[in-house]
Amino acid sequence: MRIAFKALVWVVLILAAGGLADGGWAQKSSAQSISPREFKQLLDERGNDSDVVVLDIRTPREFKSGHIQGAQLLDYYSSDFVEKLKRLDREKTYLVYCRSGNRSGKSLKIFKRLGFQRVYHLETGIVGWLKEKYPIIH
Repeated sequence: MRIAFKALVWVVLILAAGGLADGGWAQKSSAQSISPREFKQLLDERGNDSDVVVLDIRTPREFKSGHIQGAQLLDYYSSDFVEKLKRLDREKTYLVYCRSGNRSGKSLKIFKRLGFQRVYHLETGIVGWLKEKYPIIH
């Protein structure tokens, strides 16, 4: 299961790199935007792999209103957001989302600057997730 997940991650990276219009491999970021379908596929493939962490970077209030199962809250608007990111294991894979994809998209630059290698953000946020009728927990 773990090998299958890692293989899937590489496939996503390769496909995303091929889609870059102006730079190919040399310009490819280690942080990527993915669709709700791709995000769900990565969640399903991870199983109990502790090297894959789901981060909800919305506010505590938003988190309480419903979140993706297994997500950990890390409030983007918190004054210590970057400090908390610095404490995370850079060897792990992170699946990040917010409400609409705006905050998680902005967070990619921070993750990259801090040296994280495998970060995927849900480009449409939980709004897009719910539009696809994927589950959340309250």
